[in-house]
Amino acid sequence: MRSLTALLVGLLLGGLMAGAMAQDTTINYKGQPPAAAMAPSISSFSQDNCLVAISGAVSSTVFGIAGGSYKMDEDCSSRKWATFLANQGLKVAAVAVACQAKEENWQAMMLSGTPCPIDGLIGDAARNEWIKRYPEKFVKLYGTVPPLVDLAANPTKEQ
Repeated sequence: MRSLTALLVGLLLGGLMAGAMAQDTTINYKGQPPAAAMAPSISSFSQDNCLVAISGAVSSTVFGIAGGSYKMDEDCSSRKWATFLANQGLKVAAVAVACQAKEENWQAMMLSGTPCPIDGLIGDAARNEWIKRYPEKFVKLYGTVPPLVDLAANPTKEQ
């Protein structure tokens, strides 16, 4: 008896609800602003990468647009490459990559008395080669071109 009563009540309620639903729906949004454009989130799925996400959106009362992209951080890429080389035991190659990354790195190495490697040369031999090939860098750094180091007078220095 309970089942029959539940079935009849269910049919009655279902019939009332079906009769209450309209075939067409009109929605008026007077005074309500349009939906805003949403900038997409861009994830690189890792903390160990050199991509920088860029996204943005613009919308007006009629039109909205959104987009996104990414940019490679070249400084980050150089640091990772130098770290990889150093971890492989290639210290001179790692220093060379760091020196090529930015002019400021080259200047810091020269000012510290440890010139960047060039053509496999290190130490004073590298400094002399840098002076011969790129005297303008030294004029910019020191205001003048420094004299070449006499490598024969310093046999203990690396050549």
